[in-house]
Amino acid sequence: MDKETAKKLTSPCGLPCFHCPAYMATTNPEIRRKTSEALGIPEEKATCEGCRSQEGRIKLLKPDEQCKIYTCVSDRKIEFCNECDDFPCERFQPYADKAHFPHNTKMYQLCMMKKLGFEKWAEGEARKIWDVYRTKPFDFDNILY
Repeated sequence: MDKETAKKLTSPCGLPCFHCPAYMATTNPEIRRKTSEALGIPEEKATCEGCRSQEGRIKLLKPDEQCKIYTCVSDRKIEFCNECDDFPCERFQPYADKAHFPHNTKMYQLCMMKKLGFEKWAEGEARKIWDVYRTKPFDFDNILY
């Protein structure tokens, strides 16, 4: 995937839309069916084109509302939150009832994007972070306190 396509398919908050099941469901009927079942929504609503192409409106979540992060980044004329002088801000505050996949990876994705550079992050790190989050349990034995 070329850099411009990768940027178009990466949300301002750092989610790699190009690895999201809802995005992949736009071209894959099996993923669309599984996404529909997992979210309990009709198949025709179980897809997403990525927030940039929908101007921050995600039809499978709240199609009539524009994401406040998308609006903020657009107003500041930057591409990603990690380019902002106020990063991280209160919009990234985690909440117990919303600590679910994939949104709790945003901060880490943005930090790795900044550390590695967008292209290197998009080439492999974004998928690695996504896949580890979805498949690996937290290892308390290897955490330094």
